[in-house]
Amino acid sequence: MKPPMLNKEELRMVKEAILIPVMLDYIQRDIHTAHSAGFKLDLVLIRGLQKVQDDIINEHYLLKKELRERGIKVLPEKQTRTGIEADYLCRGYQHHITLLWGTVRTEALKKASRYTGVQLTDG
Repeated sequence: MKPPMLNKEELRMVKEAILIPVMLDYIQRDIHTAHSAGFKLDLVLIRGLQKVQDDIINEHYLLKKELRERGIKVLPEKQTRTGIEADYLCRGYQHHITLLWGTVRTEALKKASRYTGVQLTDG
């Protein structure tokens, strides 16, 4: 019997579940950097980053709940030189996914752009 395939939405959710913890690490490092850099308006920057962080944590909670309801579990990921590798279980079958660092950065920027309302392009 063939293992069940994920539909596009489920695959997107698996990618998000892998991306979000990395993105939260990025935000935490940026908060620390803003704290120690001595910017004149560091409080505004830090509060903005903390708001995005809180929103992403809430999204991650809901995403994990939805994955659980669909019978999908993302196992701990491993960071390599080329990207992030993770195994996940889909309704009893194990699958593997690799996200390259370029993809991780691009998706993190897009997600942060949506949360902050900041456009990444001119136009």
